[in-house]
Amino acid sequence: MTHLDTVKTLWQQFSLGDYDSTKTLFSDDIKIVWPTSREHYQQLDTFLEVNELFGKDWTFEVLHLEETTSDKVISIIYTSSPSFKDSFYATSVFTFSSGLIQHMETFWAFQDRQPDWRKGISEVY
Repeated sequence: MTHLDTVKTLWQQFSLGDYDSTKTLFSDDIKIVWPTSREHYQQLDTFLEVNELFGKDWTFEVLHLEETTSDKVISIIYTSSPSFKDSFYATSVFTFSSGLIQHMETFWAFQDRQPDWRKGISEVY
């Protein structure tokens, strides 16, 4: 499986709410960092537990997926849930060891509305 395939599989399984099946994609010495909230996980089970607690009805739509020249993969996803009012964009940088995800750094952003002060200056799509 290529690094790109591994990341695709991760988001596909997350979209199915099947977090447990992704264990085989991660290295034993995994480190997951969320700089936006200053959190990190050094054990896969706690990372998967957080996702389980958040719910199983989330969709993780891959908007962009690219492998870098330094053997990392960058993904940009849009994630939403019918049972949660907010939706998010997330940019993740994946580092691999022996074909498995060893480091995952994800920057989360709420989907937001155009602020009043920019109306008439920028366009909304």
